[in-house]
Amino acid sequence: MQQKSALLIGASGLTGSHLLQLLLESEAYHTVYAYNRKPLGMVHPKLKEIIIDFDTYQGTVEATTVFCCLGTTIKKAGSKDAFKKVDLGYPLKFAKLQYEAGSQAFLVISAMGVSEKSFIFYNQVKATMEKEISAIGYNSLGIFRPALITGNRKEHRAGEKIAVLVFGWLNKFLTGTLRKYQSIQASEIALGMLNYSNTTPTKKVAIIMSDEIKDLAEGKQPL
Repeated sequence: MQQKSALLIGASGLTGSHLLQLLLESEAYHTVYAYNRKPLGMVHPKLKEIIIDFDTYQGTVEATTVFCCLGTTIKKAGSKDAFKKVDLGYPLKFAKLQYEAGSQAFLVISAMGVSEKSFIFYNQVKATMEKEISAIGYNSLGIFRPALITGNRKEHRAGEKIAVLVFGWLNKFLTGTLRKYQSIQASEIALGMLNYSNTTPTKKVAIIMSDEIKDLAEGKQPL
């Protein structure tokens, strides 16, 4: 396998932190660039950390594959506009910059239930993000649509903790065609993204649902 280089955006987040470790351990990648606001506080021979201002930065890196794990909530961001900047503005900005720089693949985390016509603002923004990045022209665009993401977050989200408990009970009943509604571990998403990046996609733009992400994490080939 020919080694590749990766750019990870959102390495300090729940899923991004898992993905960073996997990329550093992967024999498929010789260099891992990471854009961050603050230093991660780690050293690795493969890691090239770049501290940036996400609003003003216009640079690029030589990355074969771009992994975008950016995401927040309206409550954490402070407003709808601030949320939109993180979940739409930044992913689109870096997707365009890296496409012009020659990156071949872009993998991004979206969400289940996205729709520009949704009455939920979060789903509207994610849908617009998908649409606009899809129009850029990447050789391979992987859009990951997980259901409820679980894992040990740094910040406290009371409502999410309740949902995790509920889905922990519901998951065993969500089988067959309902499996895509099961909650999913951030570590599974990270492994699914890594494994997908090492396949030869059959579609230029692939929508990958929660159950398919789990299959990828288990080493199964995407359809």
